[in-house]
Amino acid sequence: MDNASEYYGGAGHYDRETVRFFDVAHEGAQLRAVGGAAPRLARLRGMQPRSLVVVGTDQTALAAARASVALQGPLELPVVVAGALPAYVGPLDVVLFAGDAGSREEDLRGLLTAAARGAETVLAGPARGLLLDDAPAAATVIPALPTAAGPSPARTMAAVGAVLAALTHDAAVIAEQCDLLADAVDEELASLSPERDAGVNPARQLREFAEGARVLHSGAGPTGAAVAELAAHLWSARGIPSGYVHPEELALALEDAGGTAPAGQDLFHDPFLDGPLQLVPLKTVLWAQRDTAAPNTRAEAVDAAASAGEAVEALRLVTRAFAATAFHGGFDGGFDGAAE
Repeated sequence: MDNASEYYGGAGHYDRETVRFFDVAHEGAQLRAVGGAAPRLARLRGMQPRSLVVVGTDQTALAAARASVALQGPLELPVVVAGALPAYVGPLDVVLFAGDAGSREEDLRGLLTAAARGAETVLAGPARGLLLDDAPAAATVIPALPTAAGPSPARTMAAVGAVLAALTHDAAVIAEQCDLLADAVDEELASLSPERDAGVNPARQLREFAEGARVLHSGAGPTGAAVAELAAHLWSARGIPSGYVHPEELALALEDAGGTAPAGQDLFHDPFLDGPLQLVPLKTVLWAQRDTAAPNTRAEAVDAAASAGEAVEALRLVTRAFAATAFHGGFDGGFDGAAE
């Protein structure tokens, strides 16, 4: 096993949770990096584009971009989030390529095509790779952190917000907002450190709540719904079975699910010899809500969120959801709860 494999697998002297928390720990710095790049977006000031097109180069970026757009409303222009460059894009549009995948040729072709058609192009890609190396000279690049290697939902969310804000605000305003958000996320990260146990770590509490269960994410209002949808993706991408349900459909979803379901359909299972099938509980996480009386339900909120603003609350909760994926769900084993 090489050193990289040992590191990311948590082998040897590397602590697996600390390794998985590495990219999460950079979320505040990611926001500051976007703010530091705000002067590069000054050329967008005063433009009245037909649309903003956000092309996500990976699934996390797509989910984070959708969440950011949902939190920006009401919007003054159409915003399209897509996995590939739409055919209509031309000189009347602004195109943002965002994400942490840097080697897909289709993304590079899309970026080159957008620039060739005269669209204003912005790249918030990874620190290295084909997309950055061969980006057109006309593209405005929001530099990535050189040390972070994994996904950053905060960076994509901030990049979308910064491009929208750059149409009507100067760089100082954007940088100030990014710094404010970064301070809030850093405060959240301090409470989520792998060194803090479940008694004082809300992300670890959240992960333990979800252990051994199917999880539905939901939440009231635009903030709760946006965070819940992104959290469901982040968890599923890290192997925690999750789904998103709009709050208006949650009651019906829980009723239809009946709270539990068979863990699997084994054709060779004999209930007389093997005993009854284990049932997997269904649990619900309600984002941007302060309390719940429902069984198998956990509410997640941020203290003093009412005075901090929706953007602060959303990014702190997204960071908490992201951090939960770094921890194992049990009390005595590795990341996946298996015996070492």
